[in-house]
Amino acid sequence: MKKQEKKFVLAGLVLLAITMVLLPLSGCKNDSVPEPTRYTVKFDKGDNSEYTGDLPADITVESGTKLTAEQLKGLADTDDYIFEGWYDGETKAEGGTYTVTKDVTLEAKWRDRGTVALVTFTPAGGALDYEDTVTLSSQEGATIHYTINDGEEKTGDSPVTVSVTGDTTITARATKDGFKDSEETKATYTVRKLEGITVTSPAQTVYSERQSFDPTGMVVTATYDDKSQREVTGWETDFNTVAGEKGLNKPVTVSYTEGKTPKTTTFTVTVFPKEVKVLTGYTSSHAPEGEWTYVEFGEWPQTIKEERVEIGAGTLVRGGLTYYVGNDGNYYVKVTAKPYKDTYTYSDGNLVEKDKEVYFKVEPIVWRVLNKDYASTGNALLLAEKILIGGIKWADSSNIYKESYIRQWLNGNSGTEKTSDYNGAAGFLQTAFTESAQNLIADTTVDNSAASTTDAGNNLTQADGCSDTTDKIFLLSQQEATNSEYGFAAYDAYGKGSTRIRVTTDYAEATGANQNSTSGHGGWWWLRSPYYFGEDRVRVIDYDGYAINYYSVYNTDGGVVPALSISLEGN
Repeated sequence: MKKQEKKFVLAGLVLLAITMVLLPLSGCKNDSVPEPTRYTVKFDKGDNSEYTGDLPADITVESGTKLTAEQLKGLADTDDYIFEGWYDGETKAEGGTYTVTKDVTLEAKWRDRGTVALVTFTPAGGALDYEDTVTLSSQEGATIHYTINDGEEKTGDSPVTVSVTGDTTITARATKDGFKDSEETKATYTVRKLEGITVTSPAQTVYSERQSFDPTGMVVTATYDDKSQREVTGWETDFNTVAGEKGLNKPVTVSYTEGKTPKTTTFTVTVFPKEVKVLTGYTSSHAPEGEWTYVEFGEWPQTIKEERVEIGAGTLVRGGLTYYVGNDGNYYVKVTAKPYKDTYTYSDGNLVEKDKEVYFKVEPIVWRVLNKDYASTGNALLLAEKILIGGIKWADSSNIYKESYIRQWLNGNSGTEKTSDYNGAAGFLQTAFTESAQNLIADTTVDNSAASTTDAGNNLTQADGCSDTTDKIFLLSQQEATNSEYGFAAYDAYGKGSTRIRVTTDYAEATGANQNSTSGHGGWWWLRSPYYFGEDRVRVIDYDGYAINYYSVYNTDGGVVPALSISLEGN
């Protein structure tokens, strides 16, 4: 270390020593500690002139002291005021948190006790419906004490709801902690007297035996002695009993009771035999939704087999067809396709190839219920919803329905007249329906008079009719196909959406039925009525629903849309 640096270090050490000696000497001169600041807390009773009791004694504490709950002890409530606490201006002095930082006078704050609000009634009185409710209300936090017709007092927190079932007077008052009790108030009510009920029928009024009731759309309306009306619930029906057996327009009793006053009314339902399945939610591409009843009855090959389904070796003869069992458990029918056009395609998009063997799934036949009381017979008239088969010529030459080939094919061995082209052994009737199902189909007297050969408005030239026939299965007449009672438009109405349009099934296309390619159109189908000009011409319904066309009885591309009737009365 250099000589000069050593001098600086030595000087620093000397200075540090002097400082250490002087520090204690300077401390000895501060021989007194100042007193802490103290503040006084006073109390004032505030603006409650009723209070005459003692106030807490003044408190003197050091600055920064937190007052305790005991030091901030409250004052007693008076008749008209409730003590709410001590306040430093707008700040409430709470025990354990309020800090004294100045001389202060804490002022008592009071809440006007007042009287709890009167009980109000909603509605305020007057005529009510049975089990209407009255709401009793007071201010928040109040307890309502009430009696009904001077009965036992009941209580409840506001608001209270009371159900009124007869002429009633309600008396009520309200109480609340810290408030004077309210005065009593009253309200008087009368209950309208039930005079009767009416019913709007549900959307579904056609059922199969033992089918579940669907009340959708049903409205029960009560009428009272003051002529007022209201929709009511809680009604009951005897539907389960009514739906226990078939019947036409069977009355269903609707019962509704208010108090000790029961009332009844009725609506009607039609019940099909259980073998005729009434469909719900079924829609047709060529009929307004909701305006028709559809049922499933019988079976017939319709949709082409899915590629994944394999056909087994087992067979079953059902009427005029041989059924094969698929590995999906369904029956199938084999057909060598004979399409009317080589451009037709099945519902799966595949081409209908001529002379190719194809299998079609046997499925329930869907029918549209045209009339529930066909010709006042108590039988329901059903018409197939689709063209079920093609390749069936109407006749050999004559347009007399009684002698027609197509009539024999429809009825099989139930017919009485035979033709050379049909052996009468098993037709559509014996193939589509089991023996028990055949027994449900009524023997229908089929009108073949001249009047049946014109439209329902008698605008068309009549043809010579023939004698009536008695058949299980039949075709519609020109008159029936234009009858508004069956939901059909007049004879000159046609076009997309017509209720007469019938589309072909896959099976019908494969068997030769003609299907128009225009979107929304169908195939043409046979009627039973002869055309007035030419002995080999008969009336048909065209692709678009047109109702005045005709074709030769020799044609084989016409579609077959069978009709039948189901007995709804008797055994």
